[in-house]
Amino acid sequence: MTNCKAVIYDLDGTLVDTEPAAAAAVIKCFSLWGVMLDPADSHAIVGRTWESAAQILFQKYRLPISAEEASREMVEAYRGFLDSKLVIVPGAAQSVRSLAGHFKMALVSGSHRREILWALGKLGVLEHFEVILGAEDYPRSKPAPDGYLEAMRRLGVSAADTLIFEDSTPGIASGIAAGARVVAIDCTNYFQQDTTRAHHHIADLSGVSADWVRQLNL
Repeated sequence: MTNCKAVIYDLDGTLVDTEPAAAAAVIKCFSLWGVMLDPADSHAIVGRTWESAAQILFQKYRLPISAEEASREMVEAYRGFLDSKLVIVPGAAQSVRSLAGHFKMALVSGSHRREILWALGKLGVLEHFEVILGAEDYPRSKPAPDGYLEAMRRLGVSAADTLIFEDSTPGIASGIAAGARVVAIDCTNYFQQDTTRAHHHIADLSGVSADWVRQLNL
């Protein structure tokens, strides 16, 4: 991608290995509500906003609380898991620092801004992102392209000039729908997400640099 002008990262499962914590939070909350989740329900959780995940699960299960309350309780449980331990994807922080200064940088996540800023602070890379979008900042959850389209609009770049790092089926679909090139991170794919639509696959972010991006044949 010799024409690359912007790089956009997802957060959960891409920079930080939080997908197991998210799944554990949902399982914990649903068990308290008297529901044993099906393992296949992980596909409703990974890569989406908490609100979107709650709506999908509410269509399948009858719960004693509202979808809004369920979403809030799942987020609180998730925050508790994150506070105890944050696992960083190998090479994550170094890749952000290596790309900053060479490309415009953004992050688009289905998490809320509070979790995003906390995680980026822990990584020590917060200052490298010109645009940060959380679930509050765009109307439709991934797989819709809204978040990535808004990030590109704010960065002032076209999709053809943009590279996205993602890990989930909805996230990859979102990036492709936005018209960008998408690289999939494979090391965090615990729930057999279908990532075959990604333009390129890497185990993790180790070795990702400006030269690496420019040499990608996508």
